[in-house]
Amino acid sequence: MEYSLNNGKISISIIEKGAELRSLKKIDIDEEYMWEADPKYWGKKSPVLFPFVGEIKNGKYTYKGKEYEMIKHGFARDCKFEMIEKSDKMITFLLESNKETKKMYPFDFEFYIKYILTNDGVDIQYKVINKTAGEMYFSIGGHPAFSTPTNENIRYEDYYLEFNKNENQKIYMLDGAFVGEEKKDFLNNENKILLKKNIFDNDALIFENLTSNIVTLKNTKNTRQLELDFTGFPYLAFWAVPGASYVCIEPWYGIADFVKANNKIEEKKGMQRLGKDEKFESKIEIKIS
Repeated sequence: MEYSLNNGKISISIIEKGAELRSLKKIDIDEEYMWEADPKYWGKKSPVLFPFVGEIKNGKYTYKGKEYEMIKHGFARDCKFEMIEKSDKMITFLLESNKETKKMYPFDFEFYIKYILTNDGVDIQYKVINKTAGEMYFSIGGHPAFSTPTNENIRYEDYYLEFNKNENQKIYMLDGAFVGEEKKDFLNNENKILLKKNIFDNDALIFENLTSNIVTLKNTKNTRQLELDFTGFPYLAFWAVPGASYVCIEPWYGIADFVKANNKIEEKKGMQRLGKDEKFESKIEIKIS
């Protein structure tokens, strides 16, 4: 089932599967800001990453000596969420642990995703509550894909990403789907990343502990832009399938396995920990113009 919200300025739609954001429009110009999900390239629009971010080594991990299988980016994006609250400007979805999730992930949890319309966009709030009698380990992240419309006057290469502060940053070296131990120089007192055709040939650009908390998708040919506030998230990644007209802006609490990872969930880099009945909360703010 699909749900829609409209405040006269912004409209959004979300489906139950994965509580995934499928549309984000500015009403006065009828402009869609989400990727069209062309299956030729990538059929998702904004999957949530939970309880893992990225690839797991050999598709398996261990907890207290027991082995579990886990798909890339976790199972939440493929689960049906329950819509539990809705108003004109807000909607909340819930995924609770069950027999199927316990086969892959031995923790009891409640995972809430709330969408709140604003005058110029949408806020996406995540809340995780540990219902396990003991510690719970998890990662969480967003994976929204934003359109980069092209025509005879606008090319993909006319788009760029702009941070709100200059950055001296390195990115992780990747080994296939896994993270290497080394980083390479990428930004030298700069705040712009140009979306060149081959920029994602080696998969995602992954940053850690940026000075900035806001990144804006712009182009040099018009005033269309999308701003994403990722305050608090320790990792930020950018990705797209080469040749497709979109870019993913991905705030993460967590990261894919490193090449030398030992598969123990307790020692996995970037994992969050909660005691019984403790809660984790984070928020992404998106503004469009």
